[in-house]
Amino acid sequence: MIQDEEFDLVDLPPERVDKLGFQPQKEILTNHILPYASELDEESTKFLEQVKINLGKAVMLREMKPACGMWTARLMKYIRIYGLKFSKEDHIALIKLAYELVLIPDLEPCRIHKFATVFVLLAKKRTLIAPDEMTLPWRPLYDLGNKIFNKSSTLVGMYHYQPRKNTGKQEGSMLDLVRKFLSGYGLDDAINLFGLGQNFDNELPTSLEGSYLTMVKCAKPYFDINATKEILEEMLPQIGLWSNDTHLMGQLVVFLPNGLPTKYAAQGHELWLDKLMAIWDTCYNSQCGVTDLLVLFSSLAKRNPGAVNWTPYVPNMFARFLHALNLPVGYKDLQYCRNHCLDTKHVASWIVWSICPDGAVLKHLRSFLGGVESYLHSANAGRWSFKLRDLLRKLAREFLNRVRREREKRNKKGWENQTPKAYLLRDSDITEYVTIVLEPTLQAVYSRSGALDISNALQNLATLRPAIVVPPLLERLRTSLTSLTEPHRVTAAMSAVAAVARPMLRGPDHDYPEGPTHVIPILMAVLPGLDPNDIKKTLVSLQFILMFSGMVPFIDCSSAHEYWSDLTEEELLTCELTAQFEDFVLVFLDRLFIIIESSVMEHVRLETKDSDCMRSKTDAVMETAISSAATSVLIQSSPKIFQEAMRKFKAFATESTFETHVSGSMVGVLLRVFARIDSEATLAAFLPKLCEELQELLSTDEALHEENPSRDLMYRLVLFMHCVECDGVVLLKYMPQVLGVLDRALKLHSNYALTRACEGLIHVLNSLSYMDLREWRSSPKDFGAAPKEWLPIREWGRGCFLKDTNFKWHVPSVEEAECAQMLIDRYLKPEVQRLRQWLSGERPMCRERRLRSFHIITAALSCSSFLPAPNEEPIEFLESQVPPLHMPFVCGARHAVTLDGENIRVVMTKLMMQVQERMIADKTDDTKGLELLIQVWERIIILKGQRTGPGMEARIRSYSALERALDGRGGVAGGAAGAARLRMVHANAARLQDENRLDLVCDSRIVPSILNALNALFELSINTYSSVRMLAQVRLYWLLSHYPYSYRLLVPKLAELLSQGGEGDEWHARHKGALFIMLGPRAGPLIAKQDWEAIRTLWPAVLKTPLSEKPSIIRLEQAFSDTIHRHFTTVNTTLEMSDTAVEFAKSLLPESELQDPAFLSQLQQAVAREIATSEKSVRLYNELILDLVDVAEASNVQWRRLEIVMHMLSYCPLLQTPYPAKAVHLIVRSLLHDDITVRRAAQRLTHYAMKQRKRSVKKIAVDPYEVAGVEKPEVHIPGYRKDLEWTIWDEDKIPQTEEEWDAPWLRNPFLGFYSWPKKLEIIEPPMKQYDPSAIRPEDMEEGERHVYEFFSDDANIDKLVGFLTVEEKKGKDKFSGVRFIMFRMVFAQFGPRVANRLLEHALRCAADSQEALQRFAAEVAAAALRAPRYWPMQPAIEMYQKAADIINAGLTAVTPETMEDWGTCVATGVEKLEPRRGGVALQALMKLCTPPPAPRDQDPDHHTSFVVCARLYALQGALGSLTWRAAPLAAELLKRLDDANFIQHPYQSVREIVGSILMTLLDTELIFPGGNAGKAPRLAEFLASVQPRLAALYDENGDIVVKTATFVSASEQCAPRAAVPCAAAVRVPAGALGVPAVAHASGEPHVARLEPDAPQADYAAQSAEGGEGVAVGVGGGARATRRLVARPDGALLAAAAPASPAANDHARALNLFTTVLRGCMGVIVRSLNSRTEIMYEMFSTACALAARGPPQPHDELPRYAGGFLASLALAHHTPQAFDKALTVLEGLADGRSWWARLACLDFAQPLLFYGLPLLCDEPERAVRAERFALKLMRDARLEVRQLAAKLLTGLMHCRALPDEDSTLRSLMRSCRSKELVERHCGVLGLCSYLASRPYSLGPQLGSVLAELAKHTNAPDPIPATIRAALAEFRRTHQDDWPKHREQLTEEELDLLADLTSPPSYCA
Repeated sequence: MIQDEEFDLVDLPPERVDKLGFQPQKEILTNHILPYASELDEESTKFLEQVKINLGKAVMLREMKPACGMWTARLMKYIRIYGLKFSKEDHIALIKLAYELVLIPDLEPCRIHKFATVFVLLAKKRTLIAPDEMTLPWRPLYDLGNKIFNKSSTLVGMYHYQPRKNTGKQEGSMLDLVRKFLSGYGLDDAINLFGLGQNFDNELPTSLEGSYLTMVKCAKPYFDINATKEILEEMLPQIGLWSNDTHLMGQLVVFLPNGLPTKYAAQGHELWLDKLMAIWDTCYNSQCGVTDLLVLFSSLAKRNPGAVNWTPYVPNMFARFLHALNLPVGYKDLQYCRNHCLDTKHVASWIVWSICPDGAVLKHLRSFLGGVESYLHSANAGRWSFKLRDLLRKLAREFLNRVRREREKRNKKGWENQTPKAYLLRDSDITEYVTIVLEPTLQAVYSRSGALDISNALQNLATLRPAIVVPPLLERLRTSLTSLTEPHRVTAAMSAVAAVARPMLRGPDHDYPEGPTHVIPILMAVLPGLDPNDIKKTLVSLQFILMFSGMVPFIDCSSAHEYWSDLTEEELLTCELTAQFEDFVLVFLDRLFIIIESSVMEHVRLETKDSDCMRSKTDAVMETAISSAATSVLIQSSPKIFQEAMRKFKAFATESTFETHVSGSMVGVLLRVFARIDSEATLAAFLPKLCEELQELLSTDEALHEENPSRDLMYRLVLFMHCVECDGVVLLKYMPQVLGVLDRALKLHSNYALTRACEGLIHVLNSLSYMDLREWRSSPKDFGAAPKEWLPIREWGRGCFLKDTNFKWHVPSVEEAECAQMLIDRYLKPEVQRLRQWLSGERPMCRERRLRSFHIITAALSCSSFLPAPNEEPIEFLESQVPPLHMPFVCGARHAVTLDGENIRVVMTKLMMQVQERMIADKTDDTKGLELLIQVWERIIILKGQRTGPGMEARIRSYSALERALDGRGGVAGGAAGAARLRMVHANAARLQDENRLDLVCDSRIVPSILNALNALFELSINTYSSVRMLAQVRLYWLLSHYPYSYRLLVPKLAELLSQGGEGDEWHARHKGALFIMLGPRAGPLIAKQDWEAIRTLWPAVLKTPLSEKPSIIRLEQAFSDTIHRHFTTVNTTLEMSDTAVEFAKSLLPESELQDPAFLSQLQQAVAREIATSEKSVRLYNELILDLVDVAEASNVQWRRLEIVMHMLSYCPLLQTPYPAKAVHLIVRSLLHDDITVRRAAQRLTHYAMKQRKRSVKKIAVDPYEVAGVEKPEVHIPGYRKDLEWTIWDEDKIPQTEEEWDAPWLRNPFLGFYSWPKKLEIIEPPMKQYDPSAIRPEDMEEGERHVYEFFSDDANIDKLVGFLTVEEKKGKDKFSGVRFIMFRMVFAQFGPRVANRLLEHALRCAADSQEALQRFAAEVAAAALRAPRYWPMQPAIEMYQKAADIINAGLTAVTPETMEDWGTCVATGVEKLEPRRGGVALQALMKLCTPPPAPRDQDPDHHTSFVVCARLYALQGALGSLTWRAAPLAAELLKRLDDANFIQHPYQSVREIVGSILMTLLDTELIFPGGNAGKAPRLAEFLASVQPRLAALYDENGDIVVKTATFVSASEQCAPRAAVPCAAAVRVPAGALGVPAVAHASGEPHVARLEPDAPQADYAAQSAEGGEGVAVGVGGGARATRRLVARPDGALLAAAAPASPAANDHARALNLFTTVLRGCMGVIVRSLNSRTEIMYEMFSTACALAARGPPQPHDELPRYAGGFLASLALAHHTPQAFDKALTVLEGLADGRSWWARLACLDFAQPLLFYGLPLLCDEPERAVRAERFALKLMRDARLEVRQLAAKLLTGLMHCRALPDEDSTLRSLMRSCRSKELVERHCGVLGLCSYLASRPYSLGPQLGSVLAELAKHTNAPDPIPATIRAALAEFRRTHQDDWPKHREQLTEEELDLLADLTSPPSYCA
């Protein structure tokens, strides 16, 4: 709500600056239009001084809780109420203080979040403070982030905070509901819009991660100028390119400054742009967060426009954007690719800010959007739709922001970089951009979801160019309104037009003068949409009318030409049309009356009473919508039109009597609308007669006692209560009549009627006491003086500045206050006296009479503005050196009412306390009375008016959304006033600001009345009746949140209640109520308060409560664990305020405060108090833990309570304060507990206890180049280097001596590969470290000794192993990370003396085949591999050897269920293993898992395939964890697999695992520009070594011979070495893989040949393909069997005969190629760099082998060939790889195999689609693609021609052809050819042109249709092709055919009708 733009235009008067004493940085200007604005400067000055002094004192006195927290909250309230209303000096001082508070060491997460939020509020307006005015250090903030995101603490729960809520874009927040309702999609949106479908109680604050990251973004403009270099030196070396941890890359992206001035480019982006772009290009598939780099690039383009020449990067960027959309484009619908998620916000930002005049971005954007346009159509909706719509919305919004930034003067005053003159957008660029983005946006207008995004995009585009955007939308609306069968099109079109309402109205300012002329016709046209039978259409129509009426005064200007001589032609037309305004308003009311009449609720049963009925949510929504729309229309109407409307409404409302639930309520709401707009006229027309009729109806006592009042009475009561909700000044005139009605009505006995009467009293008091705007029209001018004195049509859509709003407020006057006092005396005082008589025993009081008293008291207390807060002395319940003070607050209320001269709130508190005590003492079952009593308490304690509520935050967000919906800024023409905010929006802002001020008033000082109310609500919250408890708890939660730390007053009560115990239902209800109180409020439950004093009391109290077997109590106690886990964050016990924070706080205090003796005395004791506070917290923490231990150790503890104890212990571990020894003793003993839940918690707790006692390792700094023995190079190249070799595996360098073991080694596995850090720290030798085997038990800390003694006891170990080897959940158990880290910590801390016994058990269990035993062994083995990192050589090697023995035994006895566990074991164990120091383990793994060498012609062993797979899987995990550090080992493994013939293994399962291993091995090859692959295996060399061994695939003709699917299965099951009995020849060019055609040996068995395919059509050209062999694929197996002609008997005999060497070679070659294909597919999809260019070496063969149709499970080779092609087609291609792909495709187009040509066409479709940016970049590539498609359209095979035509369709659709007209001319010439194939090619091309515009018409459509008409009688298949194309054209153009028809000439329509109509056979 901060009015940024207007604040920059306001010049503060010097006298105001002098009065304030400073120039405000940026204040909320809405305060200036409040009725009490003149008092706010004084209020804010006092408030600011209060905050500064007390916050400074709190920090200097080192009091974090409660002072620092409370005064920080006060600062946040100040900012929300006044904005940044302080001087620049104070602003900088507050920012620095908040920054230092965040950086306090060991600060708990909730405080970090709070202080970071304060910092963000202060620093988010970066333009206010220039970088040269303030500098902030970056490194402390970076260190803080490392602590927050440190996985070693956060993942295991040692450092716990509330996680970020994953809301996403499509959350159901109020922020989007207004705009969603505008979209017209769904009734639920409308329900939510009006606040009836959701609870907006702000359950959780923003997450710690979110506040931290936002803080970094706000702080980085103020980092030092050298920060960029330092950040790069710190973070780049730590990047783990093979890691899946995105934290570090995210930190780098967030921290790097990107807005440095251009003169500092050498110290800014020039340092990192090329490096990070190289990382993105080289490691695009990396999961380490590489895609986050787009955030950095987009931010650089935005913050430094024109500083970088983005042209070289444009094709690559757009290609990645295209891949990130996840469109359904793939090879044969196969999606084998890694989905790269790029945030559309940053995609749009980069595109928009990289646009430069005459640049390449707009050209690429046109191609990009042209390619995806059809996916936006509603018929093509899918998972991609949301991202596409979101991208369009953000493209439009970001472009509008850029235009505003470049053209608005206010943006040129700041320190931020300005757009260079040569880079500025021209008008032609804006027009072109709008045209480009508009076309796909229009496609999505009719989408059934996401219309909000499209409306937003249309609004922003129309703001820039209404003349381009509005006309097509109006045309869509006109055509949709005539449709009776498609209501969704109507509502969608109305939503779209409503979105562009303001640009259309302001059209004359933006070269669109005819815009206003359309308004009145479309308003009249949508009135039929108010249909009671279609609620969705009605709601959208009402919203449509609401949008326009808010900007259009309904004034008849038809006579304007008589007064204004300068009217344009469009203005004259508009003025003439305004004569219809009166008709519109009257017809609008008629339609509303029809809706009301159709909403009557009729009773089917005669005994049903009106009071028994409930209206639906739909009716409530409709009532609210009618009220909003009617208010907007009537308040905008001229006096004459309003009088006519009043006359019409009066006749409708008074001539009939409606039931009061639905229709009558709607009539009453309309009456309230009239009364609020013109109280004088409305009351004169309605109130006297209403009062007269009501007095007559209420004149008899029978009427008062009637339990079912007449409908006449109820209807008039409803009208009465709405009529008196008006201007209080006018109401005073009718007060005698009103009092006559209230005197009788408040005596009604019917509860239903009494409620309506009380609502009437409420409305009367509200009318007298509330402060609100009298009117909020679109213009402050006199509507009665138009058009003579001013011309309204020139004000349509026009905004106004705040200074011109001239709002008139209703402020309660003395007369109104006196009237309110009279009403209080008349109605409240008698009820008070009556209750006192009942309490004193003077008069009895029945239940019904008491209910009536409560009703009347509730109504009388509704004038909250006249009820001041209790005037009592506050109660000091909180010990603080800086106590909270009362907030200075002005609310505009000058008057107050009293009860006999006393404060009403105080009097009523005392009275209600007595009433409640009496009712509870009487043990009344009057639940209704207690519920009403709670409502009375609510009126007493809540100081706000009735219009405010818990949804204030939601209302503010709703206002922000409405403000954006009606935003007119950014247009390139028109004045600032015309584009300013609408007066209606200013009115909403003023109301919200007034209410927001009330909502933010908070007082920590509780007075006795509030304390009494708190206690009373507490008693009601534990009442016997659940309905009473629930209502009371809601009000109690409000009190607890309104008064900070007030929960401390309830803690003793709760503890006492729980300790008392009891029996029976009453005790059960009280117990349940207490538990519910502790579980609330949801935002911060009492049971999870970050307060050790409260927790110390409540947790043990809950556990010591007497047991209850009630299911509800059990569920509540079990809910405690979940509540504590979610809400109880880490809370520190010791805290030391930093000296820097104290120094900055000192600058906030004036000298007088600094010299105050009392303060100086406190300051001297501040450090001592801080230490004492920490000691108290430690004592409370230890007492809490010991209490929990006592509960757990009790002999009679229940198992549920014990589980809760263990969970509570696991939720409060601290690194500052370790668990007491007694707790550790309990924890280790619980490892042997019978309860599995207790054992699980104990395992985690054991890890916590050991981590708390973990000893730190000693480090030393070294020079990596000195260690490597090389000189530091001048130019650093990332990747494998000489200086990196000392960290990489080398079998010859495995340590053999202690000296070699003590040599430097790299601890962090991520360091070094990219670069070395400036300071490299390594671990000192083991002799200087802690020796786990040297320390004696008696020297250990007591808790540590308990753990040692437990794990040293053989009996304990035996029992523990017994528990850990029991299966917990059948089929669900997995490798346990908690057990692993527990064992690792124990092993590392105590060494072999503890580990050996567990290792013995693990070795035994590993050899067992039981699943649980093996899983335990795997966990111990992994711990044994990780534990001895810092040990001396001998024990470490022994430990490695024992771990290897366990893994050996486990992988020998492995089962399918434990295979994954052993893989996890090895991968986890070696993750941080130094390859050389752990050489023993790695050598053992290699020896175990790698097969021995075998002769090339010998197959591997066939009997242990599963064990082989398991071992290889485990070894793959090890290499995958070691990555680049084991590159030589990967090369060695590849060689061993090849030598053992495992790459050509006969078993499919082995081949699959080997293919997966190939991916892992080849993934270690990573070459940066200028670098090399080191000793890593090279893909190119591997493929080159494979190619000669594929020669056996070819026959003497150069054809590939493949087994049929049937024989593949049989041969693998029966005779793996048998010959191939039946094969099919697949011809590929000889030497396609670099292998010459090889003739097979003469001993080749008989091979059954397939006869040539029969021609599909009887013409010569088609049969030319007949001599070609056919590949047997998925669909070809059966056909091949049917057409087998070569001696089947011989084939059968061959199957039983021994296999020949040639057949075995052939089978091995097939197996080899299958494995290689799988490995290459993995490399493409999962490796860091897909290396697509190399993959095309196998492309031709893969095309020949790919099966047709969906692959079958048993067809392994075709399946992998298809998968390879699918992954390669979807892979990201560099320009070089793309050129190589085009070359290979062109070569295949000349191939002999038509199946291969089909496969390459299937491949070319996704390749060329995702290569659109590359085609756009170089037209020559597009020419080659077109030539390729046209060439195959001339293929002799029909199927090939048809598929090639689809490819050409795609190229045309994506606008990829460089010269489409030339292509069409060429195709038309082909149509006239005499050759059938050439003629068919031309027809296919023209049909492709028709299909390329599925939702539009091409410019050459007429000529294309004319040409096609000439060939309808040509030979087949040409007529069939034309018919199919025209049928598809008719289907896709059906929806918008009325629009398309207008674009065609009569001749073209006739021609199209002739072509699409069936022929007539009549003579």
